[in-house]
Amino acid sequence: MKLKELLKEISLISISGPLNKDIKQIAFHSKEVSSNSLFIALKGHKHDGFDYIDEAIEKGAVAIISEKPVFQKKNGITYLQVKDAREAAGKLASAFYNYPAKYLNLIGITGTNGKTTTAYLIATILKEMGKKVGIIGTIFYKYAEKTIPSSLTTPDPLNLHRLFKEMLSSGVTDVVVEVSSHGLYYQRVSGCQFQVAVFTNLSHEHLDFHQNMEDYFQSKKLLFTHYLSKNGYAIVNLDDPWGRRLLNEINTPSLTYGLSPKAKVWAEKPKFFLDGLEANFHTPNGSFHLYSPLVGEPNILNLLAAIAVGITLKIPIDVIKNALTKAKAVPGRLERFFSNDINVFIDYAHTPDALEKALKTLRPLCKGRLITVFGCGGNRDREKRPLMGKVASHLSDIVVITDDNPRNEPPSQIIKDIEAGLDKRNYHIIPNRREAIAWAIKNAKSGDIILIAGKGHEDYQIIGNKKYHLSDREEVIKNLKEYASSR
Repeated sequence: MKLKELLKEISLISISGPLNKDIKQIAFHSKEVSSNSLFIALKGHKHDGFDYIDEAIEKGAVAIISEKPVFQKKNGITYLQVKDAREAAGKLASAFYNYPAKYLNLIGITGTNGKTTTAYLIATILKEMGKKVGIIGTIFYKYAEKTIPSSLTTPDPLNLHRLFKEMLSSGVTDVVVEVSSHGLYYQRVSGCQFQVAVFTNLSHEHLDFHQNMEDYFQSKKLLFTHYLSKNGYAIVNLDDPWGRRLLNEINTPSLTYGLSPKAKVWAEKPKFFLDGLEANFHTPNGSFHLYSPLVGEPNILNLLAAIAVGITLKIPIDVIKNALTKAKAVPGRLERFFSNDINVFIDYAHTPDALEKALKTLRPLCKGRLITVFGCGGNRDREKRPLMGKVASHLSDIVVITDDNPRNEPPSQIIKDIEAGLDKRNYHIIPNRREAIAWAIKNAKSGDIILIAGKGHEDYQIIGNKKYHLSDREEVIKNLKEYASSR
């Protein structure tokens, strides 16, 4: 594609060099540059792409985009200066793949918790309508017959628009996208306009990256102020205080959901069981009773969010109900395993709020002891560690502190940070995660519930800079078999 064609939607501060060059590739990283590339110098958390311009040119870049002017210019290279390189990156990626997002119905979901399950439920409703659906999120990128393990919840713009192009080519009409706060901060969805945007909730998370909760909220808010179509709809959790604030700060049609009749889509008389939940669901288009195999109050809210999206998209109530009746639990989201009257739940809960909600869900269902196995990731938000320790201590009968993804931090320091929040002597420290899971199951008694929190669907452990295979699900299945055979 000609450079001039790529620049149609880009506001340029300055141009130096010809615009009739053929561009065969766009690159954000100098190591990925090849001949006839357009290199976009992005400033990251640790590195500034501006410092790698010479390397990019040596590898074959013929055009450079940056926010800062380049003074020592090389012959034959086109230099373009823009005000915001990240915004430009998304628009250029979109143009390079012939604007695929414009031909797709995009539904974006943001919030601290519930994004993955809500995305799965929305996709289930759309499929019930006969739509061909793509999903981009924390667990995988999925469309047609392809399932690609995700590296980032929200991919960088090049990968995102490439995925949109591939989805469009395979017949996909609707795409459900989990939009992370990092994705919004770094403008990874630049070049996208969402027809529906969902706000699930906001709680303590990523404060190693965001300065504070206000900064975190402002990043989430961008989905509704910058990337929601003019004709788009906002779906907002009215039970969440940040959701209520969001409603007051955006000027767009909205539909609220929650557990109170004050919401437009709400649930009445919810009942919770070890193997599911039921409630009467009320919407502006009618009411219905639903039993779902999803467990706990957080999943009532996820169901409500999905129902609200369905209503906004004018999907008939009976179609929504039929779809949600079929929906199964998402891997690693309060996923249940059981044997000989003990129940084990695996959950991705890795924030104080998510852990609290998971434990409050399981507490009233527990006939015996509630045992919690969890850790915290290294090189991440240290402030949440004692908070998670406090939550686990208050709501569990026994706590087992173990490793999560220690990365480059000493596991002993992470565990020490968690211990600072514990106010009971009801805990054990078993750093090896496999051993911690095995200990919890081996020492369980009839009626006990075990919650293994933090990693959910993940099948790896990050130690140092390396990934090692470790699946909570595999460990639970193996140890439950041993438990059953020993009884």
